[in-house]
Amino acid sequence: MTFFRQVPPLLLALAATACTASEPGHEPTEPECRTSAQCSGDKPLCSQQGACVSLPAGYPLGVSDGSPLSVYFVPVYQPERPLEATDLAFHPDRPNELWVIRREFDSSKPCDEKNKSAQGCSALEGTLAVVFDAGTPQVSWTTFKDPNAWHFMRRPPALAFGDGGTFATVGEARTANFLDDPVDYMGPTLWSADLSKFAVQPPGLNGSHLDMVHAAPFAMGIAHEQGNAYWVFNGHHGSLDRFDFMQDHGPGNEFHGDAAVKRYVTGQLARVPNIPSHMVLDKTTRQLYVADTGHGRIVKLGIDSGSPGAKLVPNYDELQTAHAVDGAALVEVVATGTLTAPSGIELYQGLLYVSDNATSRIYAFDLDGNLVRQLDTGMPPGTLAGLAFGSDDLLYFVDKPKAMVYRIERIL
Repeated sequence: MTFFRQVPPLLLALAATACTASEPGHEPTEPECRTSAQCSGDKPLCSQQGACVSLPAGYPLGVSDGSPLSVYFVPVYQPERPLEATDLAFHPDRPNELWVIRREFDSSKPCDEKNKSAQGCSALEGTLAVVFDAGTPQVSWTTFKDPNAWHFMRRPPALAFGDGGTFATVGEARTANFLDDPVDYMGPTLWSADLSKFAVQPPGLNGSHLDMVHAAPFAMGIAHEQGNAYWVFNGHHGSLDRFDFMQDHGPGNEFHGDAAVKRYVTGQLARVPNIPSHMVLDKTTRQLYVADTGHGRIVKLGIDSGSPGAKLVPNYDELQTAHAVDGAALVEVVATGTLTAPSGIELYQGLLYVSDNATSRIYAFDLDGNLVRQLDTGMPPGTLAGLAFGSDDLLYFVDKPKAMVYRIERIL
């Protein structure tokens, strides 16, 4: 007779483990990495599982928990005196140049025709700082002010580079004249991006501007389309206006009558004073993405939609083409709720990056409006405005009330 002895289950499990560990092909494997310093190439990040992996979507905002300590905020520009900065952009042909639009703080001093003060009137003038080699030991900058910035670069919230060595700005102002002027006489201005010509007034002429159209009071943002055509957030009419300067009149001249203006979705956007409403155009899909600050949302407009409508009045520059566009519709991309006061907006690698002036957070959304990643900068409310990506694959932003520029560097 044969007797069988029952083996306790725990011993069976230990035996199975021992056998498995000794079998060929089942040796314990060492992790591929313990820190990201051991990773490189297209897989620079060490995961929690010890594998080198690609950077996640929205990585310019960091790769961990989105807290202020999850990235480095590296200052790359600080002004020579107290100012505010509203927007920034890298020159498309000279990527070592970072252009920063600056303006004075609001003044309570008068700038009326019969009651003007030097302080009140000079507070309306915008200036430009060009930062060379931002973020390097060789960093330097030069400031520029047009001789008639009082009119042509009044309280600028935004700039956009165009074609042919030009750029354009808009002004958050009702009029470009004395503040008691009854005419709502303000609009976008076209400039040369040649630093030997910008802010240099030809003898006997009026500033260095190349062109101007007086049809967008309280403009809050601008985006380039093609040639001398730009889109403007018209805060006075709550609209998106397409301005084509056509042939510019040359530095300091005055003829503006060949421009064309088309006004879309009147009354459907809302301005918030002193918070820029930036825009970005996807030139491939021809969708214009807009920070609708007053409604706390991101919207888009198909720029080829709609049909000609009624003529625009008044028409101060006696333009041959100045009319509304009927049938165009805004599409809500990010509904009210996630954002409070969106301001800066950039399109990068298929994602929309948006700064919120009210919360000082930066968000990354896909083009359907889904939240991909966010970063809390930890800065005070009211800090954030314009955004820009550099050729170094890093995101730069302005600290509006201090006129500083920071670069976000990832911690891997």
